[in-house]
Amino acid sequence: MVAGLVCIVCRTDYRRAPDAVTLVVAHHSGRQLLACEGVCARMAGGAVHSTDEPPLPLVERVHRYEAEH
Repeated sequence: MVAGLVCIVCRTDYRRAPDAVTLVVAHHSGRQLLACEGVCARMAGGAVHSTDEPPLPLVERVHRYEAEH
C-alpha cells in the first residue's frame, strides 16, 4: 500500500504533485491515509475539511515507504 503517497479516492500521486493540498482522512496500520482537499476528502471521510491533523511532510512519507519496500 502506498499510504500517504497517493489520494485514496482519485489516486493522485503526491510525489508528482507535491503542491497538492492533502488532508488526513483516516489511519490504517499506523499510517495516515490522505485525500485531496474538497471532493476527494468529502468522499473519503464525509467532510470537506476532514481531521485537524496535518499530514506528515512528503519527504518523510517517501522515506517511510522506501524503507518498507
